[in-house]
Amino acid sequence: MKVEDFLNYVKETKSKNTWKEYKHGIEKFAEWFGKSPNEIMELRTQDWASTDLHQKKRFVREIEKFHKSLIEKGYTINSARTICLGLMQLFRFYEMPVTIQTGSDVSKTVVSTKDYVPTPEQYREMFKMADDLRSKIIISLGKDLGWRIGDFVKIRKEQLPNLEQEPPILFELITEKEDVLAKSFISAETVELLKQYLPTTPKENPYLFPSNSEKFIDSDTINRSLKQLAEKANIKIPQNKRLRFHAFRKRFLSTCANLSIDVNIAKILVGKDVESSMLAYLSEVEHRIAFLKVHEVLRLTEMPMRKTRESATELEERLDVVENILRIMIALGGKELFEKAKQTLKAEDVKMIHDYSEKKPLSKEQLEEYKRIIAENNNNHNE
Repeated sequence: MKVEDFLNYVKETKSKNTWKEYKHGIEKFAEWFGKSPNEIMELRTQDWASTDLHQKKRFVREIEKFHKSLIEKGYTINSARTICLGLMQLFRFYEMPVTIQTGSDVSKTVVSTKDYVPTPEQYREMFKMADDLRSKIIISLGKDLGWRIGDFVKIRKEQLPNLEQEPPILFELITEKEDVLAKSFISAETVELLKQYLPTTPKENPYLFPSNSEKFIDSDTINRSLKQLAEKANIKIPQNKRLRFHAFRKRFLSTCANLSIDVNIAKILVGKDVESSMLAYLSEVEHRIAFLKVHEVLRLTEMPMRKTRESATELEERLDVVENILRIMIALGGKELFEKAKQTLKAEDVKMIHDYSEKKPLSKEQLEEYKRIIAENNNNHNE
């Protein structure tokens, strides 16, 4: 178990900046701890195999003490957390993760003043300034998904869902950093752009956003493009702030919070980890309704979400799906059972749509969780 193998893996699969941050964090901890990174790995291996709970949690305590020492030296809360991530990800890579308790200072972040998050109207102005399809797709798909840039740039054309479905279209993908399933959606306006854009991409390159070679474009290219579009749209970015792709994620999550959408649904939509019990509790219908609400705020054009049935309500959309499923029941229980079940489900759907459409204040815990996830990666330049 060599630290070099972990760092080589990060270098090949993550951004250059992530590699630098992890390497720097591991080196800082090793200097503070007084042992080499590989010696630390040997100790972690011994601790992991131990039946002594106190020994097993040794590096939880050491990381907390290290974090405290960084704060005392003048590092910001976000910088201290970022430095600690290197060692934590190293342990996780070798399947010996440390579990930092909820509420620990190590997991705390604060909202940074570095990120500039455009308003929905400013994104519309940037979209208008885009004179090529790729730039339009980046803005439209970026605000739909709210993904990290590392997942976004690596989208392969074969991973896209069937674009002939009625939008919004479910787009599922296993996120790289957190290794969880994102259940996101693509809006009608993005679908139309993709249909125009895909035929223009080189067949020999599998990526949605190809580079000149057989690879995908890098994050710096996308961030530069966004800055240029902001300049064309006369958007003034304060000197102490930066505009980057990660602002799409922040805007999506902020919109979810403003709409009082359950934070667990917001996490699922952007590909963040939630408790497995919540995955079973929250239905795809609720995900879809939440996305529709967010899209109404973030839409870039006046194009209707449903081109074929513009007058259809969210309830009708739900019943379309339910009726398709219930038709199978005819073969099992006959038409009478089908009609009875359909009427029952209609009553339940009316209540569900009504309850979900009614904006309810978020709990203090949910608001705090929104603050935490929106503040994540404030000091990472490439995510």
